[in-house]
Amino acid sequence: MPMIGLPLLLISLLTLFSHPTSSWAGAKYEEGLKQLADGVTEGAAKAKKQRLAFIDFTDGKGEPTPIGQFLAEELGTQIMVGGELTVVDRALTYSTLKKLHVDHIDSAHAKTIRQAAKTIRADLFVGGVILDTPDGLQVTVRLISPSNTQPIRAIRGMLPKAGPLNAFFKKEEAPQPIVNIESPKETPAAIGLGTYRNEHYEMVVRSIERQATRAKVDLTIENLSRRDVKLLCHLQGTVLTDDQGTAWHQGVGDNREGLCTRGVELSPRRKERAVLTFTGPSETAATLFTLHFRETLPRRDASFVIDGLKVTSPSEPTQTTP
Repeated sequence: MPMIGLPLLLISLLTLFSHPTSSWAGAKYEEGLKQLADGVTEGAAKAKKQRLAFIDFTDGKGEPTPIGQFLAEELGTQIMVGGELTVVDRALTYSTLKKLHVDHIDSAHAKTIRQAAKTIRADLFVGGVILDTPDGLQVTVRLISPSNTQPIRAIRGMLPKAGPLNAFFKKEEAPQPIVNIESPKETPAAIGLGTYRNEHYEMVVRSIERQATRAKVDLTIENLSRRDVKLLCHLQGTVLTDDQGTAWHQGVGDNREGLCTRGVELSPRRKERAVLTFTGPSETAATLFTLHFRETLPRRDASFVIDGLKVTSPSEPTQTTP
């Protein structure tokens, strides 16, 4: 029996290592992200710089992408968790650069870049380039000096197309049709708790549920245009404020595949559900909220507000028009 058991054990181990589990892939992603963060921290320490401003990572052609924005958020969060460096709020960085009409950190905008860095008190800008390879994503992170817009250090690493990144690469499933009880022509627009509408889409807040320090906002989004629309929001710029004036923010961990990291793609007249999760203080008894939505797609850096959102409990579902 021992002789039979040993071969079976070896076969089981070989099978395990030949087919990595999703948890193993996620661990490899976290390990790769940590190595990049450690490289950035080490480079900043050697340069004696403390305050970093992250900009969206780009593809090989220098164009920002949703996955580049996601990785910039992830890396900035990882460094903030380490606690050794200060990371400038990305919403502040982006709005400052936009006011100064700067799209890229390069020598052509050297004077303006210095002005932006002084405004947000940034010692270094952190940018990156992402290349899609058969082995995974090759990420090159650059620490850029505001004084001359030149990189002072580069850190390169590989991230697997798995874990949180899997959502950007898996094939999109065909969207499930939404069954209407009545003909759309006879059904008035959904009321919900609050609605926002423009020429591209309509957003309806169906419910908002609060549990201790968490608030979950349940939305439906409908494409009103005649072409495909991708809606994407800014993770740090999309917040809830309660009736006591306290801001509730989104965390990467709760929104890895959410509206502000992956986005929602809709064909004409298609409707889809999305959930945003916010974290706030535990001591507040707030029951009334305002959603501040900062959009990056389809309109770049557009903002709007939906107010008067009252918390609903699971036992008290939102009343909507049938």
